[in-house]
Amino acid sequence: MEIYFSLTMFSCTVVTALIMFAAVYPKGWREKKLIFGVKNRDEFRTGDTEAVVEGIVKKRRTQALITVLCICAVAVMLFAMRGITLITTVWIAFLFISLVLLEIPYILGNREMKDIKRRLGLSDKTGIAYVDLGTAGAVHALKPLRVWLPTLLGLVPVGAALLTDMGIILHDSSRGTGSFVMTGTVAAAFMIGVLILILSYVFDNLKNEVISADSDINANYNRAKKKNFADLFVVSDWINLLSMVLILLSYMFELSGIVMLAAAAIYMIMLFACLAMFVRRSKLIDARYGKEMNMLADDDDHWLLGLFYYNPNDGRMTVEKRVGVGATMNIGHPGGKVIAGLCGLVIIGVLLMLVYLGMMESTPMTIRTENGAVICRQLRDEYVIDFDDIESVEAGSSTDSLTVVKNVGTATATMQKGKFTVNGQAGCRVFLWLKTDSYIKIVTADATYYINGSTEEETRAVYEAIIK
Repeated sequence: MEIYFSLTMFSCTVVTALIMFAAVYPKGWREKKLIFGVKNRDEFRTGDTEAVVEGIVKKRRTQALITVLCICAVAVMLFAMRGITLITTVWIAFLFISLVLLEIPYILGNREMKDIKRRLGLSDKTGIAYVDLGTAGAVHALKPLRVWLPTLLGLVPVGAALLTDMGIILHDSSRGTGSFVMTGTVAAAFMIGVLILILSYVFDNLKNEVISADSDINANYNRAKKKNFADLFVVSDWINLLSMVLILLSYMFELSGIVMLAAAAIYMIMLFACLAMFVRRSKLIDARYGKEMNMLADDDDHWLLGLFYYNPNDGRMTVEKRVGVGATMNIGHPGGKVIAGLCGLVIIGVLLMLVYLGMMESTPMTIRTENGAVICRQLRDEYVIDFDDIESVEAGSSTDSLTVVKNVGTATATMQKGKFTVNGQAGCRVFLWLKTDSYIKIVTADATYYINGSTEEETRAVYEAIIK
């Protein structure tokens, strides 16, 4: 299981790094609209300045290529890790660090290009904005049915999962039936489709960019860009629908972990292929209209490090990114500040959660009897079961004999804790350290517990104390 997860993360990290390198550090800067987030202009392609820009582009592109090679080398070494929680934490952190490292040459190049602008007397702190009244708000490329169809079809697997959990669709082979975990998981994937639907409309309604004094050129350019975005979201929505079907089948037919990892790998390959096609088409569009871009807005000074857009005077909350794919927030807009802050909190929360999971996986689970009660503890007291509340108790010889499906809680390679469906019974309280084979089943009027300690001796001692 660990090797397949690492293989999936390796593919995601390396492919992401390669796509980012191709998108951010392209060859042929003379034909590009942007050079490290700074609008390209005729002054950069004349006299001694051209040689300086050429040197900057080559240097920063070489640094980025070296970074990509180092990322690939470290990614190979990470295959030596063991422990699914450690692997998950390190791979996610490594992916985040890799993206940051790949942006450093871009940031340095952005600073150098802005220095050249200042030396040439081209910098304008206020910025210049153009509006083509002939095409303002009139250019769209999204055909609603194309993106609504896969989104609405996503209700089918959600409905099938719900009916199965409710027992209306009988399917004995699904061990998670009745726990509503299947419904929750499929519904979460459906919400991703809804988010894709919303984003497709957001990008189709982005402010049209003015590149020429000719309104027809502006219309065609923006229509081509918005069609590229529309195609990206439509294909992504169909891929998401496929993932929902696979999730449903995995629960209903209990597909093996290897099969699901292979399906996840195919899913990621399809997404990356879709993204790569989007990047390629974006380059072709810019190359097609490169010679006609003679009215580019000069808002370079509003882009901090060439990555973050800050313009309190711009009423737009989202703008198209200057690096990468998609849109970014205007952090000078009140709404943009709120969303940027929430995103930061989410990132911090994910990192803290991974650290907490790592602590749980490495901290043994203990059980003991004290003051007439069984106390289950890991990092804190999880369950306190009074002897007087126990209706029956029995000892089990192997946790492998239990069919366990998580409802709410934590499940790793070493422990299971929380509410689980055990042997078809939903809502059981589980406190199992999987390195210990034996366990104790305790039945009370309120709940059924499956517990054990960090050792066989500890588990046996608690069982004997209960039956006395």
